[in-house]
Amino acid sequence: MNYRESIQLSKQRGLSIVELLVALVISMLLLTGVVQVFFSSKQTYASNEAASRLQENGRFALEFIAQSARHAGYVEAANSMADTPSPIAAPGNAICIDSNTCSSDGDSNAQTLAARSDGISFALQPRIQNGARRDCIGASGSGASAINDTDIIINRFVIIDANPNNGELHPSLGCHSRNLRGSWVTGAAPQRLIDGIDALEVQYGISTTNDKSSVNQYVSATRVTQLGKWNEVLAIRIAVLANSIDPVDPPAPARQYVLLDAEPISFDDGKARQVFTTTFKLRNTF
Repeated sequence: MNYRESIQLSKQRGLSIVELLVALVISMLLLTGVVQVFFSSKQTYASNEAASRLQENGRFALEFIAQSARHAGYVEAANSMADTPSPIAAPGNAICIDSNTCSSDGDSNAQTLAARSDGISFALQPRIQNGARRDCIGASGSGASAINDTDIIINRFVIIDANPNNGELHPSLGCHSRNLRGSWVTGAAPQRLIDGIDALEVQYGISTTNDKSSVNQYVSATRVTQLGKWNEVLAIRIAVLANSIDPVDPPAPARQYVLLDAEPISFDDGKARQVFTTTFKLRNTF
Protein backbone atom coordinates (compact mmCIF):
# COMPACT_ATOMS: atom_id res chain seq x y z
CA MET A 1 0.00 0.00 0.00
CA ASN A 2 1.46 3.32 -1.01
CA TYR A 3 1.29 6.59 0.87
CA ARG A 4 -1.64 8.01 -1.17
CA GLU A 5 -3.83 4.95 -0.52
CA SER A 6 -3.17 5.11 3.24
CA ILE A 7 -4.24 8.78 3.24
CA GLN A 8 -7.51 7.94 1.45
CA LEU A 9 -8.29 5.14 3.91
CA SER A 10 -7.64 7.37 6.91
CA LYS A 11 -10.08 9.95 5.53
CA GLN A 12 -12.87 7.36 5.38
CA ARG A 13 -12.75 6.50 9.09
CA GLY A 14 -15.65 7.74 11.41
CA LEU A 15 -18.51 10.17 10.60
CA SER A 16 -18.40 13.76 9.63
CA ILE A 17 -20.24 16.47 11.57
CA VAL A 18 -22.70 16.84 8.73
CA GLU A 19 -23.49 13.14 8.83
CA LEU A 20 -23.95 13.27 12.60
CA LEU A 21 -26.32 16.23 12.30
CA VAL A 22 -28.36 14.49 9.64
CA ALA A 23 -28.59 11.34 11.76
CA LEU A 24 -29.57 13.42 14.80
CA VAL A 25 -32.34 15.20 12.90
CA ILE A 26 -33.73 11.91 11.58
CA SER A 27 -33.60 10.38 15.09
CA MET A 28 -35.44 13.38 16.56
CA LEU A 29 -38.15 13.12 13.91
CA LEU A 30 -38.60 9.43 14.64
CA LEU A 31 -38.59 10.04 18.39
CA THR A 32 -41.17 12.81 18.02
CA GLY A 33 -43.46 10.41 16.20
CA VAL A 34 -43.01 7.75 18.87
CA VAL A 35 -43.74 10.27 21.65
CA GLN A 36 -46.86 11.48 19.86
CA VAL A 37 -48.09 7.91 19.47
CA PHE A 38 -47.37 7.27 23.17
CA PHE A 39 -49.27 10.34 24.37
CA SER A 40 -52.11 9.65 21.99
CA SER A 41 -52.38 6.09 23.31
CA LYS A 42 -52.21 7.36 26.87
CA GLN A 43 -55.04 9.85 26.26
CA THR A 44 -57.13 7.20 24.55
CA TYR A 45 -56.61 4.82 27.47
CA ALA A 46 -57.49 7.53 30.00
CA SER A 47 -60.60 8.50 28.03
CA ASN A 48 -61.73 4.89 27.77
CA GLU A 49 -61.13 4.35 31.48
CA ALA A 50 -63.10 7.50 32.34
CA ALA A 51 -65.94 6.41 30.06
CA SER A 52 -65.97 2.95 31.64
CA ARG A 53 -66.06 4.40 35.14
CA LEU A 54 -68.77 6.82 34.12
CA GLN A 55 -70.90 4.04 32.65
CA GLU A 56 -70.32 1.84 35.67
CA ASN A 57 -71.33 4.59 38.12
CA GLY A 58 -74.53 5.37 36.25
CA ARG A 59 -75.60 1.76 35.78
CA PHE A 60 -74.86 0.74 39.37
CA ALA A 61 -76.73 3.77 40.71
CA LEU A 62 -79.85 2.84 38.77
CA GLU A 63 -79.50 -0.83 39.72
CA PHE A 64 -79.35 -0.04 43.45
CA ILE A 65 -82.54 1.98 43.15
CA ALA A 66 -84.13 -0.68 40.92
CA GLN A 67 -83.71 -3.37 43.57
CA SER A 68 -85.98 -1.46 45.94
CA ALA A 69 -88.30 -0.16 43.20
CA ARG A 70 -89.08 -3.66 41.90
CA HIS A 71 -89.70 -4.90 45.42
CA ALA A 72 -91.68 -1.87 46.63
CA GLY A 73 -95.02 -2.64 48.27
CA TYR A 74 -94.14 -6.30 48.77
CA VAL A 75 -95.24 -8.22 51.86
CA GLU A 76 -94.82 -11.97 52.21
CA ALA A 77 -98.05 -13.93 52.38
CA ALA A 78 -96.95 -15.47 55.69
CA ASN A 79 -96.58 -12.05 57.30
CA SER A 80 -100.03 -11.68 58.83
CA MET A 81 -98.80 -8.89 61.13
CA ALA A 82 -98.22 -6.37 58.34
CA ASP A 83 -100.69 -4.70 56.03
CA THR A 84 -99.68 -4.25 52.42
CA PRO A 85 -97.94 -0.87 52.28
CA SER A 86 -98.15 1.69 49.53
CA PRO A 87 -95.00 1.15 47.38
CA ILE A 88 -93.97 4.81 47.59
CA ALA A 89 -93.49 6.36 51.02
CA ALA A 90 -94.83 9.88 50.59
CA PRO A 91 -96.69 12.66 52.45
CA GLY A 92 -100.01 11.40 51.15
CA ASN A 93 -99.96 8.01 52.87
CA ALA A 94 -99.71 6.76 56.42
CA ILE A 95 -96.37 4.98 56.13
CA CYS A 96 -94.44 8.20 55.65
CA ILE A 97 -93.07 9.01 59.09
CA ASP A 98 -91.42 12.41 58.54
CA SER A 99 -89.41 14.47 56.04
CA ASN A 100 -86.45 12.12 56.46
CA THR A 101 -88.44 9.18 55.11
CA CYS A 102 -90.81 10.78 52.60
CA SER A 103 -90.30 10.95 48.86
CA SER A 104 -89.86 14.61 47.97
CA ASP A 105 -88.72 17.10 45.38
CA GLY A 106 -85.40 18.85 45.85
CA ASP A 107 -85.19 22.48 46.95
CA SER A 108 -84.67 24.44 43.74
CA ASN A 109 -83.30 27.39 45.75
CA ALA A 110 -80.69 25.37 47.64
CA GLN A 111 -77.00 26.18 47.30
CA THR A 112 -75.78 22.63 46.72
CA LEU A 113 -76.74 20.29 43.92
CA ALA A 114 -77.33 17.52 46.45
CA ALA A 115 -80.00 19.60 48.19
CA ARG A 116 -81.58 20.46 44.83
CA SER A 117 -81.86 16.76 43.95
CA ASP A 118 -84.97 14.69 44.65
CA GLY A 119 -85.32 11.93 47.21
CA ILE A 120 -87.24 8.70 46.61
CA SER A 121 -88.50 6.31 49.31
CA PHE A 122 -89.82 2.77 48.93
CA ALA A 123 -91.76 0.75 51.50
CA LEU A 124 -91.34 -3.02 51.52
CA GLN A 125 -90.74 -6.15 53.53
CA PRO A 126 -87.09 -6.96 52.82
CA ARG A 127 -86.28 -10.39 51.47
CA ILE A 128 -83.92 -12.80 53.19
CA GLN A 129 -80.39 -12.51 51.81
CA ASN A 130 -77.54 -14.56 53.22
CA GLY A 131 -79.62 -15.62 56.19
CA ALA A 132 -80.95 -12.19 57.20
CA ARG A 133 -83.37 -9.51 56.05
CA ARG A 134 -81.35 -6.57 54.75
CA ASP A 135 -81.90 -2.93 53.88
CA CYS A 136 -80.70 -0.91 50.87
CA ILE A 137 -77.03 -1.04 51.90
CA GLY A 138 -77.12 -4.71 52.83
CA ALA A 139 -77.37 -4.17 56.61
CA SER A 140 -79.68 -6.17 58.84
CA GLY A 141 -79.37 -3.94 61.89
CA SER A 142 -78.72 -5.02 65.43
CA GLY A 143 -80.45 -4.87 68.79
CA ALA A 144 -83.60 -2.75 68.73
CA SER A 145 -82.91 -1.73 65.11
CA ALA A 146 -82.61 -5.30 63.79
CA ILE A 147 -85.01 -6.10 60.95
CA ASN A 148 -87.47 -8.75 62.10
CA ASP A 149 -89.41 -11.20 59.94
CA THR A 150 -92.59 -9.14 60.27
CA ASP A 151 -91.07 -5.68 59.74
CA ILE A 152 -91.75 -3.22 56.96
CA ILE A 153 -88.91 -0.81 56.20
CA ILE A 154 -88.52 2.33 54.12
CA ASN A 155 -85.46 2.58 51.85
CA ARG A 156 -84.77 6.21 50.98
CA PHE A 157 -82.32 7.20 48.23
CA VAL A 158 -80.74 10.66 48.11
CA ILE A 159 -77.65 12.47 46.85
CA ILE A 160 -74.91 13.00 49.43
CA ASP A 161 -72.69 16.01 48.83
CA ALA A 162 -68.90 15.83 48.89
CA ASN A 163 -67.33 16.45 52.28
CA PRO A 164 -63.53 16.85 51.99
CA ASN A 165 -63.21 17.23 55.77
CA ASN A 166 -64.25 13.58 56.10
CA GLY A 167 -62.29 12.41 53.09
CA GLU A 168 -65.45 12.24 50.95
CA LEU A 169 -64.24 13.99 47.80
CA HIS A 170 -67.11 13.24 45.44
CA PRO A 171 -70.91 13.53 45.51
CA SER A 172 -72.55 10.13 45.86
CA LEU A 173 -75.78 8.24 45.69
CA GLY A 174 -76.66 7.26 49.24
CA CYS A 175 -79.47 5.61 51.11
CA HIS A 176 -80.70 4.88 54.59
CA SER A 177 -83.47 2.70 55.96
CA ARG A 178 -86.00 3.13 58.72
CA ASN A 179 -88.12 0.48 60.32
CA LEU A 180 -91.79 1.41 60.59
CA ARG A 181 -91.43 0.65 64.28
CA GLY A 182 -89.47 3.91 64.35
CA SER A 183 -85.80 2.87 64.53
CA TRP A 184 -83.16 3.52 61.88
CA VAL A 185 -81.51 0.33 60.70
CA THR A 186 -78.00 1.79 60.36
CA GLY A 187 -78.44 5.33 61.66
CA ALA A 188 -80.30 8.40 60.44
CA ALA A 189 -77.47 9.63 58.21
CA PRO A 190 -77.56 8.24 54.65
CA GLN A 191 -74.72 5.90 53.77
CA ARG A 192 -72.74 6.25 50.54
CA LEU A 193 -73.38 3.65 47.86
CA ILE A 194 -71.87 4.91 44.59
CA ASP A 195 -69.41 7.80 44.20
CA GLY A 196 -69.55 10.07 41.20
CA ILE A 197 -73.33 10.71 41.16
CA ASP A 198 -74.05 14.44 40.95
CA ALA A 199 -77.84 14.57 40.88
CA LEU A 200 -81.03 12.52 41.15
CA GLU A 201 -84.41 13.44 39.66
CA VAL A 202 -87.66 11.49 39.93
CA GLN A 203 -91.03 11.64 38.21
CA TYR A 204 -94.10 9.62 39.17
CA GLY A 205 -96.38 7.94 36.64
CA ILE A 206 -100.08 8.45 37.27
CA SER A 207 -103.30 8.12 35.34
CA THR A 208 -105.41 11.27 35.09
CA THR A 209 -108.28 9.23 33.64
CA ASN A 210 -108.59 6.92 36.65
CA ASP A 211 -107.33 4.00 34.54
CA LYS A 212 -105.21 2.02 36.98
CA SER A 213 -103.75 -0.13 34.22
CA SER A 214 -101.84 2.57 32.34
CA VAL A 215 -99.85 5.77 32.88
CA ASN A 216 -100.58 8.85 30.81
CA GLN A 217 -98.57 11.46 32.72
CA TYR A 218 -95.31 11.70 34.66
CA VAL A 219 -95.22 14.45 37.27
CA SER A 220 -93.16 15.66 40.23
CA ALA A 221 -93.67 14.66 43.86
CA THR A 222 -95.19 18.07 44.60
CA ARG A 223 -97.72 17.61 41.81
CA VAL A 224 -98.69 14.14 43.01
CA THR A 225 -99.35 15.60 46.46
CA GLN A 226 -101.48 18.37 44.96
CA LEU A 227 -103.53 15.82 43.04
CA GLY A 228 -103.78 13.49 46.05
CA LYS A 229 -102.66 10.50 43.98
CA TRP A 230 -99.82 8.97 45.98
CA ASN A 231 -101.74 5.73 46.40
CA GLU A 232 -102.29 5.62 42.63
CA VAL A 233 -98.70 5.93 41.44
CA LEU A 234 -98.15 3.17 38.89
CA ALA A 235 -94.58 3.78 37.76
CA ILE A 236 -91.55 5.93 38.42
CA ARG A 237 -89.07 7.53 36.05
CA ILE A 238 -85.59 8.11 37.44
CA ALA A 239 -82.62 10.05 36.07
CA VAL A 240 -79.14 10.29 37.56
CA LEU A 241 -76.19 12.38 36.44
CA ALA A 242 -72.94 10.42 36.73
CA ASN A 243 -69.40 11.74 36.38
CA SER A 244 -65.98 10.24 35.69
CA ILE A 245 -64.65 11.03 39.21
CA ASP A 246 -61.44 12.57 37.81
CA PRO A 247 -61.02 15.17 35.04
CA VAL A 248 -60.32 13.69 31.63
CA ASP A 249 -57.54 14.66 29.23
CA PRO A 250 -58.33 16.62 27.14
CA PRO A 251 -60.82 18.20 29.58
CA ALA A 252 -64.49 17.71 28.83
CA PRO A 253 -65.99 20.97 27.47
CA ALA A 254 -68.33 23.02 29.62
CA ARG A 255 -71.97 22.16 28.93
CA GLN A 256 -75.42 21.87 30.47
CA TYR A 257 -77.23 18.70 31.48
CA VAL A 258 -80.99 18.31 31.83
CA LEU A 259 -82.56 15.64 34.04
CA LEU A 260 -86.27 15.15 33.36
CA ASP A 261 -88.13 18.33 34.34
CA ALA A 262 -85.35 19.86 36.46
CA GLU A 263 -83.50 23.07 35.67
CA PRO A 264 -80.37 22.65 33.51
CA ILE A 265 -77.15 21.95 35.41
CA SER A 266 -73.85 23.44 34.23
CA PHE A 267 -70.33 22.12 34.84
CA ASP A 268 -66.88 23.32 33.82
CA ASP A 269 -64.55 21.09 35.84
CA GLY A 270 -63.13 18.95 33.04
CA LYS A 271 -64.97 15.76 34.09
CA ALA A 272 -66.91 13.62 31.66
CA ARG A 273 -70.61 13.26 32.49
CA GLN A 274 -73.67 11.45 31.25
CA VAL A 275 -77.37 11.34 32.15
CA PHE A 276 -78.82 7.87 32.77
CA THR A 277 -82.60 7.49 32.71
CA THR A 278 -84.89 4.53 33.25
CA THR A 279 -88.53 3.78 34.07
CA PHE A 280 -89.83 1.19 36.53
CA LYS A 281 -93.35 -0.12 36.73
CA LEU A 282 -94.37 -0.67 40.32
CA ARG A 283 -95.30 -4.32 40.56
CA ASN A 284 -97.13 -4.42 43.87
CA THR A 285 -99.89 -1.90 43.17
CA PHE A 286 -103.58 -2.61 43.56
